Amino acid sequence: MEEFYSFKRIKALAERASKDPAGFWAQQANLISWFRYPEKALEGNPPYERWFVGGLTNIAYNAADRHLEEFPNKVAFYWTNESLDVKAVTFRDLYLEVNRAAYVLRELGVKHGDVVSMMMPSIPEAVYFGLAVHRLGAVLAVHYTGLSDEVLAFRLQDSGSKVMVVASKGFRAGQEVRIKDMVDRVLERYQTPVEKVLVVSRGFSDFNLRGGRDLVYEDIAPKGKVYVPPEPVEANEVGTIYYTSGTTGRPKGITQTQGGYVVALNWTFKALFNLGPNDVWWTISELGWPVWPMANLYTAPVSGVTAVLFEGYVGAKPDLFARIIERFGVTHVWSSTTTLYTLKGLGSESVRGADTSSLRIILNTGEPLNVGAWQWFRENLPDVTIGDAYWMTEHLSPVAGTPYGMGEIPFRPGSAGIAFSPTQVFILDDEGRPLPPGQKGYIVLKPLTPALGKMWNDPNLERYVKTYWSRFPGYFYTGDYGYVDEDGYLYVLGRADDVLAAGGQRVGTMEVESTIGTHPAVAEVAAAGMPLPGGKGEALLAFVVLRPGYQPSDQLANDIKAYARNAGFIVDRVVFVRKLPKTKSGKIMRRLLRAVLRQEPVGDISTLDDPAAFEETRKIIEQVRDEFKRAMQGT
Repeated sequence: MEEFYSFKRIKALAERASKDPAGFWAQQANLISWFRYPEKALEGNPPYERWFVGGLTNIAYNAADRHLEEFPNKVAFYWTNESLDVKAVTFRDLYLEVNRAAYVLRELGVKHGDVVSMMMPSIPEAVYFGLAVHRLGAVLAVHYTGLSDEVLAFRLQDSGSKVMVVASKGFRAGQEVRIKDMVDRVLERYQTPVEKVLVVSRGFSDFNLRGGRDLVYEDIAPKGKVYVPPEPVEANEVGTIYYTSGTTGRPKGITQTQGGYVVALNWTFKALFNLGPNDVWWTISELGWPVWPMANLYTAPVSGVTAVLFEGYVGAKPDLFARIIERFGVTHVWSSTTTLYTLKGLGSESVRGADTSSLRIILNTGEPLNVGAWQWFRENLPDVTIGDAYWMTEHLSPVAGTPYGMGEIPFRPGSAGIAFSPTQVFILDDEGRPLPPGQKGYIVLKPLTPALGKMWNDPNLERYVKTYWSRFPGYFYTGDYGYVDEDGYLYVLGRADDVLAAGGQRVGTMEVESTIGTHPAVAEVAAAGMPLPGGKGEALLAFVVLRPGYQPSDQLANDIKAYARNAGFIVDRVVFVRKLPKTKSGKIMRRLLRAVLRQEPVGDISTLDDPAAFEETRKIIEQVRDEFKRAMQGT
């Protein structure tokens, strides 16, 4: 490997930090303001640790109040949409609006420790109310638009939210998303603790109001300036609940704290981005995915950086991404993997259709970016650095990544990067024994971060320990499969449940996808296995979405199979589909492909972004499965 001073230095810093995590994080405590400085940085050991013990702070104070003296007129947020309408919000505006929102929530009875649920598009009011909840010392639970009625009802019941803040509607891909109607339906069909629904009308009136329960924010918000004192909260109090969906059973509420979590995020983005005072940061995300509040509530405004809020679907127009970069002079983009695949699928106009010269870095998150997509971005945006980071809702500082804010390191396509925080990464075999570099196994952690989540309604951590710490005692189990190379780069090959027994070896789905993704005809790909009769392993199937200009054919399928075979992967069948099943946060739901192939229950599909498209794909899979089985029986 070429000598990189920064690479060696970052590895050395991470090693020292893992040996003294308390000392390391104590040095980061000044990234936020405290009403009372912590007594100690770390008390206890994971999973029972506490961070910044005794420290009192407030997220809203850090995001708004503390910037008023230095730069009140600096733009905190630009909002835009698919039509490129624009609104600018300064830090003074942010301060005033957060206080107005907090005043109304306080009048509704919200107090320190209460849980407030929010379902909104990516609009300024979502920032105002998210921070207003924290101003009162309350807990924020964010929910996706489009959850099934049953799942949203469970989340409201589980969180104990008495107050819910919603927008009347949102807009995506040119269509209305009628949020208030969804909430009405859930509250009518299910018993929930919700007593008050606060509706941000956005100037619309075509929604129902239930007397005694529903209030329109614009009708009751104070007209003049108001001040709500920021409530001091202890650093380890729960601040945020993120719900994740399992394949079966009830969703898990993962909690993050009011203090340590914010410190960890602000250090993380210094390490990944090192944003300057004139930089503009666009996080392409729906509100219900943790990425949105991570950036737009807990990092960008806290660090005083200008951010872009985008309402809509970046693929709505071929050049929309490029035009937003040009319009706001965006320098840093944080994006889901699927959004980057969408841009690739749209063709070069998506990144060349306007002046994107301001853009310096794109940070991928969700899954490691496959080699084909990385090559496409390097060819079409040669002056833009492509970064990566691997994290999970339960560990919201990166397990591994490309810490370009700390220094230059080589990017290795297909890798998530290197460990650069105190958290240590290990690869274990089935018996829990550590494996050497290059050998594939289960990815586990010795987590040493204040962004290590816990579970809601689990006061003694019994469910948390059983879920994450019991498979490999002494380690936090990520549920992923992969390996670390000799230089410490982590390669995530897929969920452990998705690992295939194909061709006499264990193959990670992402290994296959990364190879096929470099084929010139392929926009997106997902791999899945189907058990062969008689316990003879698994057939490997590749589900392919083609790039514009290519049509499905037997010849193209055989060409893709030959392409994979040249890289060492025997693909038994290429299946062309219009769209892959994905979560609303953009992750490919391979388990749905696997379930249909194996004729198993598909489990919870509440986070599926396009149920109609999945039904279309399901029928194709069922046909292919039956054809494949008939062919196998005939041999």
